[in-house]
Amino acid sequence: MKKLLITAVLVSAVFSGASAQDNKALMIEKEVKADINRAAGMFYARYTAKAPKDTPAPKGKKPFYINHYGCPGPYYLDKSEYYTETYAVFTKADSLGKLTKLGKDVLRRITLLAQDAKDRDGELTERGAQQSRTLVKQMMDRFPDMFTPKGYYSVRSIVENRCIMTMQEGLLQLSSSLRPIVARSKASLQERRFMDPVDNELTSQRLDSLTSITYERFTDLNTNDNRLMSSLFNDMNYVMTNIDAFKLSKQLFILAGNVQHSSYAGVFSLFDIFTPEEIHRHWRKQNAWHYINYGGCKLNGGWQAYLQRSTLRNMIHMGDSMLKRYNPLMHLRYTNATTIMSLVCLMDLNGYGLHTANLDSLEDYGWANYRIAPLGGSIMMIHYRTDRDDPDVLVKVLLNGEEATLPIPTDCAPYYHWQDVKRYYLRKLYRYENRRINIKSK
Repeated sequence: MKKLLITAVLVSAVFSGASAQDNKALMIEKEVKADINRAAGMFYARYTAKAPKDTPAPKGKKPFYINHYGCPGPYYLDKSEYYTETYAVFTKADSLGKLTKLGKDVLRRITLLAQDAKDRDGELTERGAQQSRTLVKQMMDRFPDMFTPKGYYSVRSIVENRCIMTMQEGLLQLSSSLRPIVARSKASLQERRFMDPVDNELTSQRLDSLTSITYERFTDLNTNDNRLMSSLFNDMNYVMTNIDAFKLSKQLFILAGNVQHSSYAGVFSLFDIFTPEEIHRHWRKQNAWHYINYGGCKLNGGWQAYLQRSTLRNMIHMGDSMLKRYNPLMHLRYTNATTIMSLVCLMDLNGYGLHTANLDSLEDYGWANYRIAPLGGSIMMIHYRTDRDDPDVLVKVLLNGEEATLPIPTDCAPYYHWQDVKRYYLRKLYRYENRRINIKSK
């Protein structure tokens, strides 16, 4: 009887786990159907129409320090070849009479996008500027205790145009809403050490032979561009001899995801040239690529997120250094979306520190790039206390404005005891560094 009971419990647990995973995959499918722009992955523009509602802080606790890491808002693609090469392929085919009616209309749309983006590589779009202002305004509305004449605001960016422009728009919103204001902005190569760190040894391991072979197989299984090519070109022999269908399809998909940021958003789309299944396959390939390069993929060891260990260590250091500060202080830092993605995975926010070698399982676990680091995405660690002598400082982490879960026990979720948070992450970083030292010493 006991054996039967144990077996029944185990079977129930297995089916329950499978059901939960199915639900996560289904949720992703529903999210993309609700907003097709989510298929753009990390090029998806974070939703800003309404700020999420905050769980009230424990009695007497008020925010006194915010550490914010954000990525740039919507911008023109920084690789102009996505526009120019695609345009060249279609204009040549058109001159030879090889385009279908749909192909000619796609050429018209590409021409408009290319003209809009000309000489604006990596520049923040109008939508990106407005998004940055809106997010800072929402932050001020959500945490009014942080925005007083006695507060200090340190605003920094890495040296990339789109990041600097995002920083400037946020600072303009801050200064226009709060007067007087004590703030300083800075964009310097010095910021890379904790905002965009480099580790050549770690990044060289990203695409080892096993990882490359596995991803190529995954890509092959999720690629079939024949239908798309035949809908755009009236001569498949011409396509086979003159066009790299895989490359063109990828470029068209990236352009489709970027329409939402341009002045033609709402005027036309490029997602309509793909079937729902093709959109899903393209997104899956991008999602798996981001997981391999910035997540906990076991194929290449599962360590890529540790590229942001100096960033996390700096967050902990800054949190400790603010404990006895009298007045509110905020660090607004703007960096690449890939930095945000790796940091999210390193911190294991919402379970995104997932470790698996099965690229097909990412959706089952709810790992979706547009959820983790969309354009305008951010990580905010907010510190709470009753007064400067409070021994029990609490922190809450917001991921893209939403209250996030940490892999740490707490009795006041979504708030966590700072000492627990600090201890957990320092031990995690220590174990990694100790492992590297031991490997090198062998």
